[in-house]
Amino acid sequence: MSDLEFFGKAAPGTGSPSKERGDCPFTQRVFLELEELGLPYTATYIQEGPNKPHWFMVKNPSGLMPVLRDGETWIQDSDKIAEYLDKHYAGNTLKIPVEFRDVGDKIFPIFTKWLQSKDPGSPCRDEFVEELVGFDRHLQNHGPYIAGERPTDSDFALAPKLRHARVALAHFMDFQFPQELGAVQSYMNRMESRESFEKTNYPDEMIIQGWRTKFKLPEKIANVPN
Repeated sequence: MSDLEFFGKAAPGTGSPSKERGDCPFTQRVFLELEELGLPYTATYIQEGPNKPHWFMVKNPSGLMPVLRDGETWIQDSDKIAEYLDKHYAGNTLKIPVEFRDVGDKIFPIFTKWLQSKDPGSPCRDEFVEELVGFDRHLQNHGPYIAGERPTDSDFALAPKLRHARVALAHFMDFQFPQELGAVQSYMNRMESRESFEKTNYPDEMIIQGWRTKFKLPEKIANVPN
């Protein structure tokens, strides 16, 4: 019988350890896979910052999260955790086919670069839209999920990032995902309506506050005068 404990970002101000989930998309990726695989696990949340519990730092000296403990084995980094779950619990059913491995992988880095620029008119805006258009085209040809008829690790990794981008860009940049990208809109609705996503989700305001703190953003970038 598995003895799985998953450590992720705690909600701000809830202490360490906490039972209140934070807004990390990398943490949610692993939660989605644990839920989709139907694996029993314990969720423990650790406050970000320098004051992580001593017992946690002993087992995880870098302090980075997310981290999965399986018995006496500790695995850090969402990519490595996903590989571990796929190998040991999913029979390699989560793995994305090689030809689709890079689909959508530039969306999140461009989103964070744009948000960090604090400039609604940054060239990153056009780059971001271009990536969404490319993703929409891929879904039209290969969907409804990235690799076809069933979701894989790439979907569980990308969907939380898309939600962060949608929520944060709408709030700070007054940017909406183009409605004409129907395949992307349907994809996000499909992923976010899955029981696993609804169970592991967190409020929009937590996403907004998280990015405001991370990049020291004003309340509304789009309304700040030049």
